[in-house]
Amino acid sequence: MMTGRRVKGEPSLRKRRLVWWAGTALSGAVLLLGGWLWLQFQPLNPRTHTSTYVRITPGQSADQIGQLLYSKKLIRSAWAFRLASLIGHQSRMLQSGVYRITPADSPGQILIMMERGEVVTTRVTIPEGFTVQQIVQRLVEHHIGSKKAFASLLAHPLPGMPPASAGVRDPYEGYLFPATYQFPYGTSPQEALLIMWQTFKARAMALYDQSHSSVNMEQWITLASIIQEEDKNPRDAAKISGVFANRLKRGMPLQSDATVRYALGRAVSGPLTLRDLGVHSPYNTYWHKGLPPGPICNPGMLSLKAALSPAKVPYLYFIALPNGRTLFATTYAQQLANIRYANQHF
Repeated sequence: MMTGRRVKGEPSLRKRRLVWWAGTALSGAVLLLGGWLWLQFQPLNPRTHTSTYVRITPGQSADQIGQLLYSKKLIRSAWAFRLASLIGHQSRMLQSGVYRITPADSPGQILIMMERGEVVTTRVTIPEGFTVQQIVQRLVEHHIGSKKAFASLLAHPLPGMPPASAGVRDPYEGYLFPATYQFPYGTSPQEALLIMWQTFKARAMALYDQSHSSVNMEQWITLASIIQEEDKNPRDAAKISGVFANRLKRGMPLQSDATVRYALGRAVSGPLTLRDLGVHSPYNTYWHKGLPPGPICNPGMLSLKAALSPAKVPYLYFIALPNGRTLFATTYAQQLANIRYANQHF
């Protein structure tokens, strides 16, 4: 039978309620704290995708980067960014550069971006055969420097470049490797030139060193640049190189139209005129025997290889047809016949 009396040692109803409320409050506080902590590692604003460019300098710590991102209103918490970098073992692996970051990026995403070095880049394609001035124009079009800034740099070769010979127009001509570059955002004119020169050394100089060629580097690049401009069919590059090698051995002028076009310093549509061929310039290989003072463009690998390994051919002449075919000749009479053929059919 229930007597209504409290059993000795049993907590009173009031105490049980206090314990329950205390437990509930603690659980709620833990949940709130956990939710707040979780929130610190989330994007500041998932709906905002407006980019901010952030430059990270070499040696900046994760704590400093976090403070920078917080000051730019890109993350919720600087300490959360630092904590995330420690948890992910990324604090010493963050790379310098310029990053494009939005408030929709979480600290974890930003850390991965910086660990991988996914910096903002400018993609610039430099075609084979571009001159230095064409390269400068292309870089300026992609917001890398100005023509005035480049002009002051181009007068002095970079360390390791051959010293400019007398009469050379552009000391950099031939030594800026044609390729597609991903320049880091904010690349200066000097940095762009240095990157292209370093690419030349890495790609072309290895080829030159392995060849054990008797010609010096400037002669090699100069000949390669002429082949680049004269060759309309990749299969004929070595033969064209062979023609020039034969003419040089015999002391004949190269008589390359490409060198005359470079000497003129302007675009010429169609065949050259007699007046064009008479231009007074050390680059005019109709008037001056041997190679011109320096390269006339920046050649690609095919022309560079052809200049080192000319085909052993008997030819002394060639003519490039508009359809990409090249006609070769051993005698001047054969060359005249090829010219008549070209005039009749094109």
